Amino acid sequence: MNNWILSKIITIWVQIRDTYLYLFRHALIINAYVDDHTWFGIRHRNWGDDLNYYFIKEITGRPVIIYHNFKLAKWLHLNNYLCIGTLLDGEKYKNNHTIIWGSGYSGADRSLTHPQKVMAVRGPKSRDYLLFQGIECPKVYGDLALLLPLVYKASPPALPRREGTLFETRNSKLETKRYRLGIIPHVVDLHHPVIEEIRENHADEILIIDLAHYMKWTDIIDQICSCECILSSSLHGLIVSDTYQVPNCWIELSGKISGGYFKYFDYASSVKRDFTEPFKIESLTDIYKLTDNIFENADLAVIKDNQNKLVEVAPFHLKI
Repeated sequence: MNNWILSKIITIWVQIRDTYLYLFRHALIINAYVDDHTWFGIRHRNWGDDLNYYFIKEITGRPVIIYHNFKLAKWLHLNNYLCIGTLLDGEKYKNNHTIIWGSGYSGADRSLTHPQKVMAVRGPKSRDYLLFQGIECPKVYGDLALLLPLVYKASPPALPRREGTLFETRNSKLETKRYRLGIIPHVVDLHHPVIEEIRENHADEILIIDLAHYMKWTDIIDQICSCECILSSSLHGLIVSDTYQVPNCWIELSGKISGGYFKYFDYASSVKRDFTEPFKIESLTDIYKLTDNIFENADLAVIKDNQNKLVEVAPFHLKI
């Protein structure tokens, strides 16, 4: 069948499916960088963005519809929600009927569509941006991934830690940790030469956590929790490590992540972490330089405070 015709058929199917879910199953319309132009479910592209589909369903018990593929939502100006991702200033991801709960600003100089209401943003820097634009924003901070432990208890493989020789990091005795180190490359860094070399020669002791090619959405959490410590060029790799209390370090691989450093500083300020710059990994030799003191966690008390406030201002009922 011609690809154009198949695409049109899928488009019609999506409208029928989403109309049914909205009218009869009380679906939430989420405005996000997620592709649900499929017969069922979504395409896996970036786990952090995909949480808008999987995690929102989990915490609400309601189906999720992705706004940009649902024509009825645009025609009737239906309420929609902007939750997870750096989308506050993305023109196609916000409109006058958008309610914001947890999203963040990119730091770019872009035009802004005023939303219907702001319940919470990712961090203080995002709030400053909205206030500068004349948009009312409460002092409620946190990426919604901070709420993950409230609904999912990680189940890492309970296997002895591998005693690798590539590097020395921590001296803890976490015998249930399968890997001494996990590396979470941002999706743009998946084929960085250092990542490819580790996959080929050091897979026994270093786990590469792939945010684009997972099976179950909870697998990523389990993989993170199976590591003694985490290096991540992905922001959500750091957030999930923090909320599950896995020591972690912000790294830079290709340096090609859209928006630069702003979103990392925004998140760090929300959990009172002191980010200055990422630890640059340019070759495998840099892995040898890892020392115990580069791995940190956000304070659990701060995370719990953010969790409580996010739950308190949630724009829909949560099953928490």
